[in-house]
Amino acid sequence: MTRGNTTREAMAEVALRMFAERGIDAVSLREITAASGQRNKSAAQYHFGSKEQLVREIFERHTGRVNMHRRQLLAALYENGRQPTLEGLADALIHPLADTLIEHEHSHYARFLAQVATPPWTLVLVPADPAATESARTVFSEIVRLLDDLPQAVLRTRLALAMMLTVRALAACEHAMEHSGSDNARRVALLTANLIDSTIGILRAPVSEATRRLLPPDPEPVTGDDNWSWHFLVGAEAGF
Repeated sequence: MTRGNTTREAMAEVALRMFAERGIDAVSLREITAASGQRNKSAAQYHFGSKEQLVREIFERHTGRVNMHRRQLLAALYENGRQPTLEGLADALIHPLADTLIEHEHSHYARFLAQVATPPWTLVLVPADPAATESARTVFSEIVRLLDDLPQAVLRTRLALAMMLTVRALAACEHAMEHSGSDNARRVALLTANLIDSTIGILRAPVSEATRRLLPPDPEPVTGDDNWSWHFLVGAEAGF
């Protein structure tokens, strides 16, 4: 690894922490440069060009790791020709995200994801590398297949709600873990189990007549793939 790449990665990790703790809008490239110990005041701009590009790079790098973990879980669901259940898909969707809280002693990814899920930063993820979220789109497509009896507008909103709940709950837990001396592994495991249960409950809940009356008369079809882009689902306006 070259010195330039080492500096770039170190600055990206500093930016991840600062964005997670303070919010993306509150942190400038110059502050990131200073916090990284760089003498050149324009170092962050030199390496990343803009804050938007830096945010995308952080997202792609860390979400790519989550994607690899989720692909392993999905492979297990399809072993010996089996078809995945809704419970298995919910587990594969949430567990890799939750595990980021305990993979490192001081995790910041969940809080970063909650920050980038706030407009207008969700739009920054539109040109992000789709390979980083390939496994999530697979899960969404499989859920669409399993729950094809649900109105498409309802399913889109429910998946968005489940993802928003997951991201924000994990972000809150990640913050709490910094100030707790308790068994964090058990804390995360319990929250993960509750989030999986909640996601299944959200998706399987009966559709009320009040909801059906408010649905658009000719909803657009939902088929998965690019329609379930990560940046859309975690955004505050997702599904509405």
